[in-house]
Amino acid sequence: MSRLIQQILVLLFAVLVVVFATPLDKRATQISLNSYTFSNNVLAGSINIQNIAYAKVVTVIYAVGNTWSNSQSIAASYSVSGSNGYETWIFSGNAVGATQFYIKYDVSGTSYYDPGNSVNYQISSATPAASSTSSKSSTVTPTRTGAVSVSIPPRIIPTSIPSEPVATSPSGCGNWNGGDSCPSDSVSAFAASAENRRWQTPPSGAGGYDPSFGTYRDLVGYADIQYNSARTAAAVVINAASRTGETLSYSFGGAAASSSNVFQVDSSLTGALSIAISTSSGKTLNLDPINFIWQNTALTAAQSTFQNGQKGGIVELFGWPWVDVGQECAFLGKAGYMGVKIWPPNEHVWGSNYYETDKQFRPWYLVYQPVSYRLQSRSGTRSELRAMIQACRAAGVRVYADAVVNHMVGQGTDVQNHRNSDCSLYSGHNATAGSPYYTSGNTYLINPQTGTRPTMEFPAVPYGPSDFHCERSISSWTDMNQVTKGYLVGLTDLNTENPYTQDRIATYIVDLLSIGFSGVRFDAAKHIGPSSIASIFAIIKKKMGGSMPADYISWLEIILGGEASVLACDGGADSWYTNFNTILSGKGFTQSEINQIKIWSSDYPKEMPICGSWVIPASRFAIQNDDHDQQNPGSSSRDMQSYGSVLIKDKDVPKHRGFEVQLFSRTDADWQIKLVLSSYQFAAGGGNGYPDGLSDCSLFTGSSPASACLGIAKDQAFVASSCGYTMKAGGYTRVHRDLTIINAMRAWVGLGATTASALGIAGCT
Repeated sequence: MSRLIQQILVLLFAVLVVVFATPLDKRATQISLNSYTFSNNVLAGSINIQNIAYAKVVTVIYAVGNTWSNSQSIAASYSVSGSNGYETWIFSGNAVGATQFYIKYDVSGTSYYDPGNSVNYQISSATPAASSTSSKSSTVTPTRTGAVSVSIPPRIIPTSIPSEPVATSPSGCGNWNGGDSCPSDSVSAFAASAENRRWQTPPSGAGGYDPSFGTYRDLVGYADIQYNSARTAAAVVINAASRTGETLSYSFGGAAASSSNVFQVDSSLTGALSIAISTSSGKTLNLDPINFIWQNTALTAAQSTFQNGQKGGIVELFGWPWVDVGQECAFLGKAGYMGVKIWPPNEHVWGSNYYETDKQFRPWYLVYQPVSYRLQSRSGTRSELRAMIQACRAAGVRVYADAVVNHMVGQGTDVQNHRNSDCSLYSGHNATAGSPYYTSGNTYLINPQTGTRPTMEFPAVPYGPSDFHCERSISSWTDMNQVTKGYLVGLTDLNTENPYTQDRIATYIVDLLSIGFSGVRFDAAKHIGPSSIASIFAIIKKKMGGSMPADYISWLEIILGGEASVLACDGGADSWYTNFNTILSGKGFTQSEINQIKIWSSDYPKEMPICGSWVIPASRFAIQNDDHDQQNPGSSSRDMQSYGSVLIKDKDVPKHRGFEVQLFSRTDADWQIKLVLSSYQFAAGGGNGYPDGLSDCSLFTGSSPASACLGIAKDQAFVASSCGYTMKAGGYTRVHRDLTIINAMRAWVGLGATTASALGIAGCT
């Protein structure tokens, strides 16, 4: 090719870019612009990048005319991941007078550019009164019609914060343990002055900053969905706070930012809604895109109505990745299960540079230590979760979430450095979505942002110290002040009497229902208390338009033992069997709505009914043979005597199968919700993390001896032709695929018997 022809082609190429302003075919497959908008001097859009490494920086650099400057840049932030090895990042920021831009992706010491080859995206100026948009696919334009009445959520940051002395570093082997302990039995609230210690996240460029921390140093917020009574429209209310009190603006669906934090949508919106919050100085917080309840797939493929979702068998797929659950739902639908319950879908504690004090590498119990309510866990991303739910609903299978809302992480489990009383040091954990989070446990360093000692803070929720109880251990299980306001095994206990905390929990549950869940298991509900959780249910109901979906159910984990008289039998203020119903009735719940809220029967099968008789109807209880807490050696409920069987303890398939069949065939009480645990066996060496491949010790990168690491290798969860009871060390058990159990369940819900061939597992029994 001659030099003249090359020059002509380059000139024509540049002219085409200026005239049409459309994305180009990319030279670098590692990064690609999806779409962008430019309106009112705000440049916003989304980018597709290849997930090459955990640490990465994506920056949009723009010019004014032909003038480029280091200050003319907008940081992009992570939004969602796909299953193809790519992630979506979004950006939004002030770009006054911008005329062109390009994108830079820095990862693993290499920089990738889009469009590349010294070519830039040209921003059209032909229609200055409207938004300039360039996109490979149509930009979502959310509707602004309709008017859902809006309730203003409580403030994130309390007012009138009293002063607090600045801390000095402890000497020797000291740390700040006990600094936030409750001063007396009558005090449970965190000291109000601790709010002076909020905003601990480092800014970009400071030591300890990770790109996943975004702008949490200066800006926090979340989306609150509030439906109309028909749930055909909703108001999206953004509750946000700026550290320095800056003026905020809000962008919905990539449209131009405005000063209104309320956005009205209706059922004409069929895709996810993106949301960006910006400060007047140009800092931007991109929220995870949200979905709405009308966007969920109908359950037309279900073999039964299951009494509108009020009676049926639910499989618990312990440790299964979302992708595998979605694939398994075709089988679950054919088998006649009403639903599947998955483990906590929210962001939680993670780690790769060391194993826990019990030598476990990424153990299962870390999923019960929430970092935020962002839907990104070890089991998958928000987009994978939603895809799984829709696949299950298409197969006629409802999906239920496990909600951990009593507490956040354990004291001393956060992103900071820590010192034990013996002077030994340990570094911080990260989180499954990369969000920062802080506790005070075992800390000893002055936070460089606040200039004082650390406190409880979870910016991605956001929660601060006022949203927690002061630190108190639980030593008496009949002292309800300790039970509902103490730190269960050291887990930082949320102040669920606080109106903001209640509202934020309710907002999370509404997000779960909006993305497609049909109900929720409430973990550690006993430690929240009847009054607080009734208040949370009332807020959920209000946000859902004044009623719950007709097929909604929830079940509350209330483990009973020596405290049964207080929590159940005596009918007092703390009784879940009587006073809880009274509180719900007082908040406007009808009997049918109360019946949707079940109590998980911890007394089944060995001690039921624990009060000697059914204080409330048996139909209000959810029952199961063995549960996930019993999987751990040393669990106090493992000894089921002759009444049941823990499969991975007994390893006796006929015995376990008999108790699962009995679960469905017994007629001594009118239970409506029955659960089947499909678990996994721990590794031969004792590793108890999920066998999803992420707890394999080959991924351990710390300095401790790798030989001490207790991990578990990958076992493929979904196997289309698998039979039930696949018993091997470190492998999934697939109890729910046992034909005898399936037919016992089907008989209970009124379905005819099926065969292995009809289920696609010919040869299985």
